[in-house]
Amino acid sequence: MLMPGCFGATVAAGVDEWEEFRLGARAFAGYCGPSAFLSGWSAAVTWRLPAIGRPPARHTAVRHVDAGHSVRNTPFGDLRAVVLAPGHARRAARVRVVSRAWAVADLARAGPILPALVAADAAAAAGADLTDATPHMEHWPGVGRARWVAEHADPRAESPLETLGRFTCLQFDLPLPVSNAWVGADEPEYRVDGLWPFHGAVFEADGALKYDNRPDASRIVARQGEREWRLRRLGLDVVRFGWDVAWRNRAELAGRFAVVLRDNAGRERPVRWWKHVPGVGAVEPEPADWPSPGPSGIVLPADWDR
Repeated sequence: MLMPGCFGATVAAGVDEWEEFRLGARAFAGYCGPSAFLSGWSAAVTWRLPAIGRPPARHTAVRHVDAGHSVRNTPFGDLRAVVLAPGHARRAARVRVVSRAWAVADLARAGPILPALVAADAAAAAGADLTDATPHMEHWPGVGRARWVAEHADPRAESPLETLGRFTCLQFDLPLPVSNAWVGADEPEYRVDGLWPFHGAVFEADGALKYDNRPDASRIVARQGEREWRLRRLGLDVVRFGWDVAWRNRAELAGRFAVVLRDNAGRERPVRWWKHVPGVGAVEPEPADWPSPGPSGIVLPADWDR
């Protein structure tokens, strides 16, 4: 055992690569000493923010500028000295770590935008103020990317797959959906993953874990069929998609969205819907909650997929 909650390679052999990376992050935190705080993906996985793609090859941590050399490249990761703003030096799972907001900003600055946005949605849902970190990084490389992610994160998204569906609309300049909106004839009946209220269309993100290796999979499929029948009876067009197309072929998914939006563009009035508030449920949307009926016009940062 390397430290509490962190195990050697033999014990960790059965875990997936991101869980192995998380265990390695704990070990790296212990290796760096009490003045260091995990950052970047090392911090994100410690906070249990969702991670997609492949883990980075090296861990990262920061410490205050008065605690040592500006950069220390170790065999296990990189330790950098920064001005770590008050409130962003935290502890999670008994490990010193930067705040969720700081971790997300680091992801967006230095890596692909889409995985950073997935983590940002979850961080925002957990209550993190993503705009609180970037002012302290004013002259850091890539801070514009971090601002973009902070601005476009959606705390109402509840899974990476839902984020991928919304990002598809950003990438291909389609109208943005409302995340996890309630719909129904006279009262809230069903919560859909994404709703285009001006088009009477919804998307439903189908994660494989919903069905795989579950004894009640047949009942889940039956309930899903009943749900979709009811949504269509409400006059809603439905697009279902899974991980493979959303992660590996978003051009195809964008084409499906575009067809449904085009075919439903002539509605005289928007769909009746309610905003979902965690811990409360369905509430009437405010004017600011309504999306634009047209393309978002949002420009992705340069080299967003680097």
